[in-house]
Amino acid sequence: MPSEPLPSVDNPHTTPPWVETRYFNGFQAIPILRASSNHIIQIPASHPAGFSTVDGMKTHKAIAQILHEAQSEQRCAYSKVPSEQLALQRRAQAGELINTYRGSPSLYAEQRYWNTLTPPDQTLHIAKALAVAHPKWIFGGLVAASAYGFEHQWCLHDGSVSVMTQNHGSEQRHSQLRRVYMPQASSLAVHDSTSGLLLMPPAHTLIECARTYDFRFALPFFDSAFAKGVSTEQILTACSTLRTDCTPVFRLLQHTNPHSENGGESLMRGTIYEEQFVMPQIQVPVKDPQTGAAYRVDFVWRLNDGRIVVAEYDGTEKYVNPNMTDNRSIQQVVAKERERDAGLQRAGANEVVHLTFSEVYEKTPLRIKLLKAGIPLRGDGA
Repeated sequence: MPSEPLPSVDNPHTTPPWVETRYFNGFQAIPILRASSNHIIQIPASHPAGFSTVDGMKTHKAIAQILHEAQSEQRCAYSKVPSEQLALQRRAQAGELINTYRGSPSLYAEQRYWNTLTPPDQTLHIAKALAVAHPKWIFGGLVAASAYGFEHQWCLHDGSVSVMTQNHGSEQRHSQLRRVYMPQASSLAVHDSTSGLLLMPPAHTLIECARTYDFRFALPFFDSAFAKGVSTEQILTACSTLRTDCTPVFRLLQHTNPHSENGGESLMRGTIYEEQFVMPQIQVPVKDPQTGAAYRVDFVWRLNDGRIVVAEYDGTEKYVNPNMTDNRSIQQVVAKERERDAGLQRAGANEVVHLTFSEVYEKTPLRIKLLKAGIPLRGDGA
């Protein structure tokens, strides 16, 4: 027998060296106390220190079913049953699940599954689960933009969602829930058949994005939305019904171009604008006079001194995505890029500038490269 007295069954939270806890399928089943090597005192399964193996199996199966249904519906998991919600929380604390949303209700997903999702899909998974818990919620911002397929930078996703509220009430707020005052939200809401969510219309979604993000991050939403059919008239009509400052929206409309090839190029064009450079032409067709190869370049400046400067946005997918590389090696992709640059120079380009996402995002490298290439700043400060 140990020299000190055995702990009381009424105080199971202490775990001296002679306490052994047995587990069943990952759940605590029956704590036992070893009084000696030949003596075992078993705590009843009904005691709050643990639960029976039968209850453990039931809980395990219930949680597995909750997670399976959530994944099949492309949303996060939660349960209205307190004991099951607590089991999800415990699994998250153990690292088996991830707590994707800490509001009401708390949402969960399997770590491996969650890590396979893109940030827009993660945001939609959170929104779809919240829509089950709060069927009347109307989503805007990144949720709506993601559902509509508007291109944007994934770095904007921080696990939060925007919902429209028709009053200035004192609803509980937290870091992952952004409430946007919209008195006419119910009359404007549209049901998105693909996501199953109640969303703000595309025009109102763009207005919210324009008022939320810097110009360069908002421009990709607008370029992509206009490529999908949203019009200036729809935006202006929506602005006329809102009691809000739409100056950022009007500035974006002046520079929206649906011919932008992707969100990265839109971000780069927006950054060029923010850094006060003269704006370039985009998606300019060029033909190599020697080989006859036809190219479409991202950005072209025809300067007053007669020089032609080309700038290309090089996203990382260009080098690692098999769909972008045609399964060629990085060395082959780089060689192809050099061949393209030579063709552009034969077609009249005096300089070809390449910029990566990080250089565009950080702004200073972009500014240095464009200044070195002789790209002038705008004199009007517009």
